[in-house]
Amino acid sequence: MQPGPNFTFCERFRLPATYGQRAATESGMINSVADADLEFDSRATDRLMLFSDAVVAIAITLLAIDLPVPTGATTSAFLASVRDNWGHYGAFLISFLAIAGAWSNHHDVFQRTTRIDPRLRHLDMIWLLMIVLTPFATRFLTAQGHPSTTVHALRFGFYALVQLAESTTLLMMLRYMTAHGLSRDLPEKTVQDVTKQAYLLMAAFALSIPVLFITPLGWLLWLVVPFALSRWFSSRGRRRGPLGARRRRRADPDPGREAGDTRPPAG
Repeated sequence: MQPGPNFTFCERFRLPATYGQRAATESGMINSVADADLEFDSRATDRLMLFSDAVVAIAITLLAIDLPVPTGATTSAFLASVRDNWGHYGAFLISFLAIAGAWSNHHDVFQRTTRIDPRLRHLDMIWLLMIVLTPFATRFLTAQGHPSTTVHALRFGFYALVQLAESTTLLMMLRYMTAHGLSRDLPEKTVQDVTKQAYLLMAAFALSIPVLFITPLGWLLWLVVPFALSRWFSSRGRRRGPLGARRRRRADPDPGREAGDTRPPAG
């Protein structure tokens, strides 16, 4: 019998028709299992991100609960009450910016995550622990009384330690995700920006801890160090830009030449 246009694989090799059906069934089952695994990983990632967002939202809300309300029957008394509580409002603003910045970096890191494993989940729990501790640590900044330099350093140092641990954990998550392929096409700029911000904050809070035992104003390093280092890195990048272009021109005096062109460069 000559094979016709509809001659099947099973007929050509004299295989039972059920062989082709079985192969198609097994292939479909494999594809179904792969799709189910992808869907499971997607649900696990979404659950972790939603849980993290909810915890951050609660923590950032708790900051405002203990804010003192200004009192006073006259304008001068009201403004005096505001001045008396300026420390509470300043601490609230610092902690709000700290949590908001941490959540923003966390969002950028996890936006392309495709898979969650136990190690990453544990790191995220440690990061959330630092977020939850931030409202509590903020109360240390606004405690009443006139403590000694050592007690003041312990209070503010605890806050700095919490923020240092938060930035370190976020950086560890980023490194772990990129090293183990848990993120899909995470932009290189995102990796660089988050890494840079983490190192700036880690430097600021780490440096402030010993300085706080010398002067109560050591907390100013939380603001000064990230700003100063960021400006320094930016100015350094602008200086290196033209230098890099000059180096490329020296390496290739005539970039318009085609590959394999052996003619001497123009000029």
